[in-house]
Amino acid sequence: MPFDDLRQWMAALDRAGELKRIQTEVDPILEIAEITDRVSKMHTWEQSPSAVRPGEAQQSSVATPRQNPGGPALLFQNVKGYPGAQLLINQFGSEPRMKLALGVNSLDEVADRIRAFMDVKSPQGFLDKLKMLPLLAEAGKFFPRTVPTGPSKEVIERDNFSLVDFPILQCWPQDASRFITLPCVTTRDPKSGKRNLGMYRMQVFDGRTAGMHWQRQKIGAEHYREALRRAAAEAESGTGTDRVGTGALARPAGQSPAAISAGASQ
Repeated sequence: MPFDDLRQWMAALDRAGELKRIQTEVDPILEIAEITDRVSKMHTWEQSPSAVRPGEAQQSSVATPRQNPGGPALLFQNVKGYPGAQLLINQFGSEPRMKLALGVNSLDEVADRIRAFMDVKSPQGFLDKLKMLPLLAEAGKFFPRTVPTGPSKEVIERDNFSLVDFPILQCWPQDASRFITLPCVTTRDPKSGKRNLGMYRMQVFDGRTAGMHWQRQKIGAEHYREALRRAAAEAESGTGTDRVGTGALARPAGQSPAAISAGASQ
């Protein structure tokens, strides 16, 4: 990805004229979602931003303005009940912003990169092997690395942590409660130990409890079912406990990208 963190991404949106700041007080219960729903259905006529990576200068270009559906990204800076907090939403709600996020001028560039890996043929000689080195070097960057620390550990809430301290949205009038709509949820296969990272809608029950919303075919759901099967088998044999171990359950890896703690854009 061309951006290291959310602050850098927001700065790029701002430079591209794709970010709208809202300083009027708004309610995370229904109001923010309703405003975003209307804005995301807007059609504005403007020049789409070109893909500019951090540290690169914006190149001047002459382009014909074109219709840009999706409206701008919205940064709510005065969220009711959450003084100092800010909330970013609709950040990927248009094709120009998707291209900006991926660092490309056309989404076909992403498809071409994927196709290059799918069309790899067995090298026939030393020269063919040399030609494959750049492709192999890029493939080596795909896999996760274990590191001792990172920016995600700069702020860790351990004592009195509560989900209700974040401006999590209720989007629809008949929703049961607030939902974390775009979390990164980590699950681990009880059989193989392999991890899966998925995005499953999470209903907030209280400050420390959330319920998963996932379809039957999702990998995280299968991990959960396997954990239940194992717990039942252990209970029958008398070797287990009366509950599923927390190591097998889904856990949110960080907060929703829409919620930014105070000072995130400073």
